[in-house]
Amino acid sequence: MTVIVHAVSFSADESPLLASAARSLFQAYYSELSSRHGVHLAYQGVQEELDGLPGRFGFAARGGLWVASLVEDGEPDDEVVHVGPGAMLPGGAKLTADSFVGVVALRPLAGEGDAAGDAAGEVAAGACDACDTCEVKRMFVAAAGRRRGIAYALSAALVRHAQGLGDYRCIKLDSLERLPGAVALYEKLGFARCEKYCECPEEDHVCMSMDIGEEPEATG
Repeated sequence: MTVIVHAVSFSADESPLLASAARSLFQAYYSELSSRHGVHLAYQGVQEELDGLPGRFGFAARGGLWVASLVEDGEPDDEVVHVGPGAMLPGGAKLTADSFVGVVALRPLAGEGDAAGDAAGEVAAGACDACDTCEVKRMFVAAAGRRRGIAYALSAALVRHAQGLGDYRCIKLDSLERLPGAVALYEKLGFARCEKYCECPEEDHVCMSMDIGEEPEATG
């Protein structure tokens, strides 16, 4: 199998499968948090987020959004291939809606104490043009793609992109202690626990940050 990490621009030049996959995986993320973990994200305005994609996850907004697909190629081991917006797929790989198994997104984050930021870490459009902190959001891998290094590949692509932008000094994220696999992944990437930077009603809320320095390892 080949794991393909696609940068999704939501432009007319790329396959509509990519935008559709991103929306479907966002919905799957919301649904799994609710049904399996009792976490409801309505207070974060997730319907508006979904309707407005890419919004602040757009590459033009100093954010980013990536989806991962699995393509059968007859090889016993998974190979990770990164594909930029509008790029050709490796070996003429064919994708269907069922090929997509993971997603992650990046957005600029209002500085702590910035009046433009609300309790969910949202900022008004244009309020964060010069902020030096970005945030990981909506990391999700469907059951069919788990235990294959896909979450690591998506996260590593996000970190490299943030580093490459050159004006971010820190990446932050929030998660829950009841998701030990997610917390362990972020620690492997180089994130460490930090003071709370956003509000969350869950008692096991945990915040993490990473100063952008060396690139993450290439393999998971």
